[in-house]
Formats: sequence, C-alpha cells, structure tokens
Amino acid sequence: MLTVADTLKLKPFTGAKIVAGSDGLDTPVVWVHTTSVPDAAQWLNGGELLLVTANNLPADNVGQSQYIKELTQKKVAGLVVAVGRMIDHVSDAMRVCADEEKLPLIEIAYTTRFVDLARTANERIAQENMALVRRSLDIHRALTQLVLEGGGVRDLAQLLTRLINQSVSIETERFAALASVNIAAVDEARRYTQQHGRTDPRLVEALEEWVLPDIRRTLQPVFIPKMPDVGLEMERILAPIVVHGEIYGFVWIIADDRPLDDIDRVAIESAATIAALMMLHQQSIQSAEAEMKGNLLTRLIQGEMSGFNVLTDQALRYGVDLKVPYRLLMVEYPQATSQRLLRLYRETNHVVATRDRNAIVGQYASNMILLIQASEDPDRIIEDLRSTTSREGKARIGVSGAHHGARQVRLAYKQAREVLDITRKLGTHGPNVYFDDLGYIHALYHAGPEALESNAYAPGLRKLVNENQANLFNTLEVYLNVGGNGVAAAEALHIHRSTLNYRLSRIAELCGFELSDPTTRTNLQVALKLLRLFEVG
Repeated sequence: MLTVADTLKLKPFTGAKIVAGSDGLDTPVVWVHTTSVPDAAQWLNGGELLLVTANNLPADNVGQSQYIKELTQKKVAGLVVAVGRMIDHVSDAMRVCADEEKLPLIEIAYTTRFVDLARTANERIAQENMALVRRSLDIHRALTQLVLEGGGVRDLAQLLTRLINQSVSIETERFAALASVNIAAVDEARRYTQQHGRTDPRLVEALEEWVLPDIRRTLQPVFIPKMPDVGLEMERILAPIVVHGEIYGFVWIIADDRPLDDIDRVAIESAATIAALMMLHQQSIQSAEAEMKGNLLTRLIQGEMSGFNVLTDQALRYGVDLKVPYRLLMVEYPQATSQRLLRLYRETNHVVATRDRNAIVGQYASNMILLIQASEDPDRIIEDLRSTTSREGKARIGVSGAHHGARQVRLAYKQAREVLDITRKLGTHGPNVYFDDLGYIHALYHAGPEALESNAYAPGLRKLVNENQANLFNTLEVYLNVGGNGVAAAEALHIHRSTLNYRLSRIAELCGFELSDPTTRTNLQVALKLLRLFEVG
C-alpha cells in the first residue's frame, strides 16, 4: 500500500518538504483529499493525506494545535500545507504538535496545483488497489482449486507458502500443529512447535491477554508484533478457522525476509476460509464414520446375537481385532454438552490417528467409548486424551478387563460402566480406574444394599456417620485402607499421631470395635465399603 513516504516520491510532489512528524511517514495513504473548512476532521474517514491552504487553517496557535490533534484522532495519514503566499512556513505550534502526534506535516509551494497532486496519487492508489484485487483473486482461485482437487491442510500450507513466499503454519483450536512449512530461519517459537508439535504454552498464555479474546470476539485475523519474551522474534498474522461460528483452528503467517503486507492479510483470510471448508468436509466424513462406528459399538454392546462374524470384520477394518484380547474404555465428561461431545470425539479421533493408536472411537449413551487392543498401553492413550481434552474438565475413565471375541464386548462395556459407578459412589479420585483393580469391591457392589441388612458391623458404623465431633467415619476408612498402620493413616489424614489415636479410641468407645483384631478390621472394611456404595457415598 502507498505510504506517505511513497506519495512524496511522486513527480507532482517534487519540492515538498517534511517539516515535522517524520516518525509517521510509513503510514498508509488510502486517498489524497483537499479540504476548505477549519473543522476538517469531522468530514474525514481516516487514512487521507490532506491538502490544505493557509486560509483554511485556524488563525491562532491554540486552534492550529487542536487542528493537528483532531486529525490525529481521526487517523489522518498526513497534512500537506501550501506555503509561500499567505504564509511562508507553518507555525512552530503546528510543528511541535505534529512531532508529538507523529503526524507527517509537509510544506509545498503554493504554485503546486492540488488537482495534480490528488489525481496522480489517487491514480496510483487505485492501481495498487486493483493489483491487490487481482492478486487476491489469483490466490483465492488457486486455493479454491486445491479444494476441488481434494487437497488437505498440508497441501494448503505448502501452496500458501509458495503463493506469498512466507512461512505458514496451520494448527488446531488448541494449537496442535496440523501442517507447517518454513522457507527461512525460524525463531524460538517456531522451533518449539517443530520439536513438540504444538505452540509453546508460554506464547498461548501471552496471546490470551489480548490477541485471542479479540479473535474470538471478531472472528477476524490479528496482526501480532514481535514478542521476544515468549520466543516470538518475527511478526505474525493469526487468523481463525471458523466453521458455523465456532473456531476449529488457526492459520499463521510468519514474516521471513520481508514485512507482512496487505496481500498476506488477504491471503490468510482466503486460506482460513479454505481450511474451514476442508475441516467441514472432514467433519462430515468423520460424522458419517462416527455414525458407522457408533452403530458398530451399539450392536456389540447390546449383544446382538446375529452377524458376529460381520461385526468382527467391521472392527478389524477400523484397526481392532476382536479375536485377540482387547479392552473397553469408557470416558465420562460430566460437564460436556452434546456439541462438546462431538468436538471431543473429533479431537480423540485425531489423537488416535496421528499417534498410530489401534482403537475404535465412538459414542454410546452420552459417553465416549474406546475399544483398544489389550496390547496397547491404556495409560498412554488416556494421557493423550487428557492432554488434548483438558479444557472440557476432568474426565472420569473406566477401563474394563481384557476380553476376546465379539460376544464379550457387552461384558467389557458393563465392567467399564460399573467401574465408573463404583468409583463415583466410593468418592475415588484416581485419574484412571481399572476393573482388574476393583477386587472384592466389585463383589460387594453386586451383593447389593441387601447385604447391609444382616451385617453386624453396619449399625456401629452408622453411629460414626452421625457423629459430629470429628470425621470419625472417614478416619476409620483411611485407617482400614492402609491396613491399620497408624503412621500411614496420620500422614494420609494430615493430622498428628496423637489426634489419630484419640479418634480411634473414640471410635472404639462409640461402637465397641476392637481395632487391634485383624478379623475385626477385615469385617469393618467390608461393612464400611457397603455403606459407601449404598448409603453414605
């Protein structure tokens, strides 16, 4: 775009002299305009290089300074004043104020025809604008053709880099890298992305201060200046990839050997639109695939008796062999809406695909289900899930035992569901819970509340629940969980050993329990867990 400095190089401006505000010479000029009123600012849009004669300026110094300030507030590009007839030079007051406001103040001979200045500059601006339009159309046409030819985000990054000769990165809405192309040396922020596959969390945190809130509000690209303290040593433009009003990802353009310009901004807007189309297309494919996987999981979980060979073949096509051991993971997001579940499903599928995990991902009964080979490490898959979906809140994940055969998927689902139900009742806060670790708790769960009716220890434990002087029920539970080890119990409860001893004696006094007897402790443990499962929890 034509700047004030560029404009002064045009032939009709020969002899023009910059007398103040030289710091603003790089300001873009959108139009050259003449004015004949002293309140010119209120009639302007901003970006104009203003041409004025002395008789249209305020007469006094205070008025002239205010005139400069009003032009600056309107974001006028610069002021050209005709001198040599009514005045020899602009006033000192105007020069001082123009320097303070960084508004280019220019003197030009009164014999210069304003019409020649305006025509030449505006023709040049129009030519540049037309060239920008043509270049924008060329870029958009090339990017659109890429979509028609079935290109993906990696192809988009490569093509955009060739078109604008700048480095490009395309990332998810959580700044995980999808595609990246560099054409020059990278800065610290880019090196981090290359090494870790995502944007540096320090940079994301810095962007949250103003860049990302602005993008979420406007859904428009934002220019980001250098931020060396978080590794951003090159300027950037960041544009959101928007689908149905929701941000699905981001496109970065990084300044390499030249400053970012208007064509970069136009190009990134087109690229973000094309990326949105690609992601929308991918989402439709994923939705269809999710429906197919969901249907497969539904038939397996419901124990459909016919067509097990067909279901086994379908599972194998998705990477899971039901003829060898497998596990089922149930992922519960208590706060997730149906729309968020769909996004979580999309993100989980992306993790599974990009990290070569053999898994079938689907939705069933408002929970996300993963069917994985038993040879896969569940903890690694769960770690991937948590790191990707942490923004949706704390997930509760239940892992079934190992099974084989299509008919056993129903049992695996039942185990994973019961794991979550049991841990919820017990108030267990562990990150991942395995069915294999439940042990006798699972037997108590299936014994049901009826088991409490004839339990001799339950009445005494109910007294502890109603005891308000101290958390005696919880104290006893922790004490029993650590096998009657007083030191370990005190540490787990964050209390002094003497406090623990007092509580234990109080428990024995209220209930008549002999806590030193191993058999008594075992019976208490059973009764206490039954209460947790069916009354207290």
